[in-house]
Formats: sequence, C-alpha cells, structure tokens
Amino acid sequence: MKNKERILWIGSMAVILAVSLIIIFQYQIKLSNAEEKKTSLFNDNSRLKQENEDCATQASGLRSELEKLELGNYDKTTMLKLQAKGYTGQLKDIVADLKMHNELIPYKGIMGGTMGFYHDKDIHLLTDRWALAYFDDGHISGYMLLSYDINNGTISWKVIDSHLDV
Repeated sequence: MKNKERILWIGSMAVILAVSLIIIFQYQIKLSNAEEKKTSLFNDNSRLKQENEDCATQASGLRSELEKLELGNYDKTTMLKLQAKGYTGQLKDIVADLKMHNELIPYKGIMGGTMGFYHDKDIHLLTDRWALAYFDDGHISGYMLLSYDINNGTISWKVIDSHLDV
C-alpha cells in the first residue's frame, strides 16, 4: 500500500507541478506582451508629444505672423481715421478706457467672479467705430461687439451685441 500511496503522491505532485508550469508560462507570455505594449505606448506617447510640440511651435509662429499682418494694417488704418477726426491719443488709451467700463457687460459673474475686460490683447479695435472685446469672470466668458465714439477726448461706448460662450 505504501508504494501505491507513493505513486499516487508522486503523480499528484507531478500534475501540480505541470499545472503550475503551464500557469507560469502563460503569465510569462502575458507579462511579455504587456511589456511590449508598454514599450509601444511609451514610443507612441513620445512621438505624439514631439508632434504636439512641433504643432504648438508652428501655431505660435503662424499666430505671430497673423497678428503682424492683421493688427498692423487694422491699427494703422484705424489710427489714421481717428486722427482725421481729431483724436490725439493712442489706441491703447481706447482699450484702457473700455477696461474701466465693466458695467457694459450684461452678464453677472458666477461663483464669486466679477465680469471684466481683463486682457488688453483680447480687446480688438476693428475700425474707428467698432471694437470686439473678450470678457470673463474666471469661470465663464464671452464676447461683445461694441461701437464707440470719441468726442472732445471723451469715449462713449454702446453695446451692439454680446454672448456667453457655453
């Protein structure tokens, strides 16, 4: 009986060992596949980061060129028209004046924010009569089209249209 028990015990151990080896082999294959996938994803991530940096650099350059082309011509034309009307100030003075008129914004701030024209670069004098302005409260934002008139150095503003970005 002892021999049968030994054979049964050795057979059981052999089966357990074989099953264990099969499981270990399967996990090694899965681990190897996971490592390959990790390496592939890392390479894809690096490539996409580089493409993103390249696109950002290209976009920045294009944005700069566009600003030179558009703002340079608009600003010169607008300034010439304002000077013909007798205006002696600078365009930045008109922008600064608008920034002091947050009451023109027909929307209330949310979550404790206060609506305002906070960034000079987001106020565009389109002509000697019209301006496009971005406003925000730190949480929500929108755009406003305004007309303006300068009389004896005093600038008066009128809201033509506005909307919140939703």
